[in-house]
Amino acid sequence: MKHFFYIILLACTVSQLSGKVGEDMLRERIYLQTDKHLYLAGELIRIKLTTFDTKQIPLVFSKIAYVELVRDSVAQIQIKVAMTDGIGEGRMTLPPDLATGFYRLIAYTQYMRNEGMEVFFEKNVGIINTFQSGYYPATGTEPVQAVSPDKQSAQNTVSIQPDKPVYKIRERGELVVTGLPETVYSLSVSLAGRDIITPNSFPPTRLQNTATFSGEYLPEYEGHIIKGTFIDNQTGKTGFDNTFLIPVLSFPGKGMRLFTGQKNETGEVLFFTTGNFGTKQIATTVYNADDKYRIDIKSPFVSHFPSKNMPPLTIDSMDYHQLLMRSVALQASHYFSPDTDEAETVSEPTLIMKPANSYALDEYTRFTTMREVFIEFIANARFRRNDGKRELSVVVRKGIDFYFGSNPLVLLDGTPVANHELIYNYDPLSVEYINVYNTLCIFGGYTFEGVVELKTYRGQVSDLDFGKATQIIPYEGPQLPDKISNPDYSVQENRNSRLPDGRHTLLWNPDIRPAGQSTIRIPFDTSDLTGEFQATIEGITKEGTTFQVTTYIKIE
Repeated sequence: MKHFFYIILLACTVSQLSGKVGEDMLRERIYLQTDKHLYLAGELIRIKLTTFDTKQIPLVFSKIAYVELVRDSVAQIQIKVAMTDGIGEGRMTLPPDLATGFYRLIAYTQYMRNEGMEVFFEKNVGIINTFQSGYYPATGTEPVQAVSPDKQSAQNTVSIQPDKPVYKIRERGELVVTGLPETVYSLSVSLAGRDIITPNSFPPTRLQNTATFSGEYLPEYEGHIIKGTFIDNQTGKTGFDNTFLIPVLSFPGKGMRLFTGQKNETGEVLFFTTGNFGTKQIATTVYNADDKYRIDIKSPFVSHFPSKNMPPLTIDSMDYHQLLMRSVALQASHYFSPDTDEAETVSEPTLIMKPANSYALDEYTRFTTMREVFIEFIANARFRRNDGKRELSVVVRKGIDFYFGSNPLVLLDGTPVANHELIYNYDPLSVEYINVYNTLCIFGGYTFEGVVELKTYRGQVSDLDFGKATQIIPYEGPQLPDKISNPDYSVQENRNSRLPDGRHTLLWNPDIRPAGQSTIRIPFDTSDLTGEFQATIEGITKEGTTFQVTTYIKIE
C-alpha cells in the first residue's frame, strides 16, 4: 500500500513542478533541543526533536529524523532518530579527542531536503577538550541567548520553582511547574550545571512555504528508507543490464527481517524498512546476478554543509575551576560506570507464518555432509543440478497440487544465500535446525517458490564468503529513546554508596505529557558536584504556542 502512496506523491510533485508550487502543499519543519549548551569532549549530548508544519502546529509525518554535528562544513557525528507522534529522542557520544570550539547541530528530515538546507534547524553548541588548549578568556561580550520558534509565547503563565533553594549533595529534590496551559502537547525539562556560555540557535526562518520543492526525497512516513546502488563487480560502474535482478536486504539474526528493493533505470534501489533500530548488521544480496553485481549502501546524510564563520569559544577564568571539577567527575564516571553499549533491538520478523516442516537436527542422526542431511531427513526440499551448479528446490503447494519450485528463498541465519553451493558445502554440524516453508512467498512484488531457513548455533555468519553478490556490513539504524538510570537518593543505602556520582546533568526528561494538568512535580537527585545548577522547562501546545522558563538552584 505504501508504494502506491509514494507513486501518488511523486505524481503530485511532478504536476506541481510543471507550474507553481501549491501554497497548501504539506511542508515539514523540525525543532531541536539539548540538555545544555556546553559539553566536554567525552560527554553525551542528549537531544529532543519535534516536528511541526509551517504554521508551527505539531505534525506527525516523518518517522525518522537526522542530526549532524558539524565543524566548519564537515559532519563529525551523525545519528538517525526514530520519531513517534512527532517527537524523537537521540544522543551523541562525543569522542574524547574532539577539538575545542563551537559546533553546529543541524537537524532535518528527508522530506525537508526537497526544499533545500535553508529550512534545516541549526543550533550552536560549545565543546571543550580539557586536555587541549583552544578556548580563550572571555572578552566581556554578552552571550547570544538560545531561542525557540518565534510564535506567540505562553511563558508569562508558566513558572518553574525548586522545592527549596539550596540542596546538599546526594539529596532528593523536586521541581514544581505551575501555570501550564491545558493544551500542552509535550514538555522537556533539564537540570544541569549552570551554562557558562549560551550559544545561539537558528530556528527555521522559512516557516512559510518555499518557492521550490524538488520531489527528489521521499517522506519516511512509515520507517527508514535505506538507499543503495547497483555496482558492476567487474567494471565498478553504477547500473545494471539485467531487469530480472532481485535486490534483497535482510537483518541477519533470529527471525526473518527481509525486504526486497525497488530499483530504477539509473541503478538506484530503495528498501522500505520498518521496525529495525540500533546498530546491527545488514546483508544485501542480488539474486539472478551470478556474482556480477552487488549493492552498495548509500549514506542518507547530507554530510557537507556551507561553511559559517564561528566565533572563538571564550571562557571566563573564574570558571576554570568548575571545568576542572567537571572533567575529573567525567573521568571517574567513565571508569566506574558499567558498560553502556546500546543493546540490540529485537524486531518482529517479516515472515510470521509457521513452517510446513521444522527439523531440529539434534533429534536425528548426525551426518557430516549437507547432501546426506537433505536426502535422509528433509522430505520437501532437495538439491538438484542446473547447468553444472547445485540448486535447492522446494516442494511448493498450489491449491491441491504440489510441484518442485525453481526459485526458493534460502536463508542462513537470516542472510539470503543466492549461491546454493554454499549451503551444499556448509558443515551441517554447525546447524541447529532447518525450517521449510512450502508456499509461495511474496516480498515487495517478488515471488519466491518456498523458503528454506537454516539456523546455526552461533547465530552469525559474517565470516563466511557468500560471494560477490552479497555484502554484510554494520549499519546504524534509528535511535529509540533510552532509559536514563539515575540513583535514588531518597534511599539511605544509595546515599552511603562509595561509587562516585559525577553527573553534570542531574535531570533530562524530554517528553513529559501533563494530560491537561496545570501543575506537575518532577523529582530529581543531586550528585557529588556542587555549585549553581540551571533548570529549564520548554514546551509546545497543540496550537503551536511555545514557552521556555529557567530557574537556578544551589548545591553545597
